[in-house]
Amino acid sequence: MTIDLTKPAEGASYQAPSEPAREPVTLRSASSADAAALALVGAATFLEAYTWMLPVADMIEFTRTAHSKERYEEYLAQPSTRITLAVTGQDVPVGYSMLVAPEMPEFDVEPEDSELKRIYLLSKFRKPETEVMGQPGVRVSQALLTAAIEDARSAGSKRVLLGTNDSNERAIRFYKREGFEIVGKRTFTVGVQMCSDFIFAKAI
Repeated sequence: MTIDLTKPAEGASYQAPSEPAREPVTLRSASSADAAALALVGAATFLEAYTWMLPVADMIEFTRTAHSKERYEEYLAQPSTRITLAVTGQDVPVGYSMLVAPEMPEFDVEPEDSELKRIYLLSKFRKPETEVMGQPGVRVSQALLTAAIEDARSAGSKRVLLGTNDSNERAIRFYKREGFEIVGKRTFTVGVQMCSDFIFAKAI
């Protein structure tokens, strides 16, 4: 039997639910106390972004290792790591940007490079009408990228590198719009799936 959930039961009236007001977002620096929150957001946004690409077993294994609380504790213990957390409500995490010492062995990294390892954001908060730090109309992704670049400058970096999947057209457009240029490519595996990234760079 097929049930049409878009129609009310016989004799009942239907009223489409209205979308709740989008919560304002605040940015703050992450500390070791935020490792569990970062793991949660990292796993959730990775799942949201790559359901089309990876088998479930590979996704589970990848998030178990790359997005574990312990892995984020390791990153946060490194002096070169800077993580900006996007939160809403009662300090509920919805995204973050993570700047680290470059982890690109296949690329010719320069001494004053930093790597934007991740910039993750739940899709609900990608809308331009989301208010960030009291400024309506500022995209959260833009604010997270700006924070990461400012962190890189304050650390003495001259260039920011990042990798993004070469099929992720939305991300590619975003980085090109922000002044990043493709300078290389890398391949790696997640489980049995071969993945391919563009490497972007921006002088700062």
